[in-house]
Amino acid sequence: MKITCTTENLRTAVHTAERFTGRHVTLPILSHILCKADEKKISLIATNLEFGIEYRLAGKVQKPGVVTIPAKPISQLLGSIHDETVTIEAKSQHLALHTPTTDVTILGLDPGDFPTLPVIKREHTFAIPALDFVSGLQRVTPAAAVSDLKPELAGVLFALSPGSLTLAATDSFRLAEQKITLRESGGQRAECIVPIRTAQEVMRILPPEPNVDVRVSIGEHQAVLEWGEARILSRLIDGAYPPYQNIMPSAYETTLLVSRDDLLKKIRLAAVFSSRLNDVTLRFSPTELEVATANAETGSTNARLAAKGRGASGTAVFNYRYLSDGLEAAGGENVILNLNGISGPTLIQNPADSAYRYLVMPIRSV
Repeated sequence: MKITCTTENLRTAVHTAERFTGRHVTLPILSHILCKADEKKISLIATNLEFGIEYRLAGKVQKPGVVTIPAKPISQLLGSIHDETVTIEAKSQHLALHTPTTDVTILGLDPGDFPTLPVIKREHTFAIPALDFVSGLQRVTPAAAVSDLKPELAGVLFALSPGSLTLAATDSFRLAEQKITLRESGGQRAECIVPIRTAQEVMRILPPEPNVDVRVSIGEHQAVLEWGEARILSRLIDGAYPPYQNIMPSAYETTLLVSRDDLLKKIRLAAVFSSRLNDVTLRFSPTELEVATANAETGSTNARLAAKGRGASGTAVFNYRYLSDGLEAAGGENVILNLNGISGPTLIQNPADSAYRYLVMPIRSV
């Protein structure tokens, strides 16, 4: 195999593929990237058996072939090479990297041992604008569980319905939901749970550009996401996602409109004296919202901001990180807080964006 490409293109491709490699004592091949070249294209392939990527690289193929490259060494080397072009030549399991000023030899493994990416039966396929997709994932993923104790919560729900895709995530303490309008969905209905790590990698490498579409295909146990030069395959999480619509309140005791930026600043101020529970207290009336903390070991704070609203006065205690995540994701100048007293869930929404909802539970009664 012999190929020539720009160093920048190869560096981008290798750094992207490296994130999909794995560490496995009995399968060292998973720490390698498979480089394949034929007459039509150059592909870098990596997998950790949970998800994988095929990244197409622009370049000139002088001789087709295949070779495996240890991901970490090649990534480190490319970070230190500043020549404009690079040539890769493979003989057996040895890879030679040439630039006008540098010659490097890297030992690989047998390409025959590299696991093939699975071919899935595509039961449902739809296209979604990359800009909307990345934005939606960024708004819901903070609410996903970080533990695998409940595997279905360590992922993002993809709920496809005619004309829209709903993304949802919850760790049972808060819930984030984003609805995205699709230009075409073919009247399909489907649900699947995509692992949070897959969603995070998609957010990192997918360009949030208005002229890029992502083609998503869902199979029985796997999903494929494709755009431009990349194709990501991921296993799906087995099990049913919690029927979270059943816990959405139908009415609220108090509704307030407040400045989002001012409320975030008050929460950050109160967090200085928060306890190990990350607790802050909200005291509210139809005209004012107070954010307070009191810590016997460090101190206390009370900060107030104006509010416009209706309903009962009350008090509730929340995890300030959960509140901040919802406020950051909601965006906009103002937010609506729909509160249900000391023990009921609170809904955070942007009054100019009904497609996003963030529900958070109080952490204790006061």
